[in-house]
Amino acid sequence: MTQTKSGFTLISKDAYVDRFLTANPSERRDDVVARLDNAIAAHKDGKRCSCGEQIWIVGSAEAGYGCFTCITGEATPDSDYEISTT
Repeated sequence: MTQTKSGFTLISKDAYVDRFLTANPSERRDDVVARLDNAIAAHKDGKRCSCGEQIWIVGSAEAGYGCFTCITGEATPDSDYEISTT
């Protein structure tokens, strides 16, 4: 995991899924992966939040396509996770 300039902590999809499932044991792995894959594809396709900012993959997988600020109401991430797409 690495800290990015934007304040996110980059994490691999697999590592994030493992952490997510630890915190949410009633979720099914294949459902979580499918939601993340959908959000990753939208991000790579250039999908934008309704405000015009890039979507936040982690948040968009759970709350619909949106940027960090629109999803959380916070101005900037404080080491919140974002999926590494490289």
